[in-house]
Amino acid sequence: MEKNILGLPMTITETSEWKDLETRESVIGPDNLLTEIMDKRLFSNVEIMWVLRRMVFFYGKKDSLLKMAPPERLLMNMNDILRAFYIFFDLENPEMDDNIRSYISTRLTDATWGISTRTREYLYKIN
Repeated sequence: MEKNILGLPMTITETSEWKDLETRESVIGPDNLLTEIMDKRLFSNVEIMWVLRRMVFFYGKKDSLLKMAPPERLLMNMNDILRAFYIFFDLENPEMDDNIRSYISTRLTDATWGISTRTREYLYKIN
C-alpha cells in the first residue's frame, strides 16, 4: 500500500487516479461525469468514492428538488447504500483507528433513529 508524506497509508482521495478524475470533472462537469460513470457496468474504487462524495453533497444539502422525491425512493436509495457497505465491511473487515471508529459509530447511532424500539413507539404514537 502506498504511503503519503507522513508515512500514513494513502486514501483514495490522495491518489493520482482521484486527481485525474477531479480534472475530468472540471473539464466535462460533474453531471456529465456522473452520467459517464453510471453508464459503466463496473466502477473503479475512485469512481465509487466520487459517486459517494456526490451523494453526500446532494443528500446533505437537502435541496428543494430532492425533497420532492418520493420518500419510498429515498428509502430504497439508502437501502442500496447500506447493502453495499454491509458487503464491504463483511468482506474487508477493515482496520480502523479509534477516531474513525468513533465517527462511524456516532453516524450509525444517529442513523438508527426510527428503527429502535423507543423511536418506533414514538412514531406510532404521533400517527
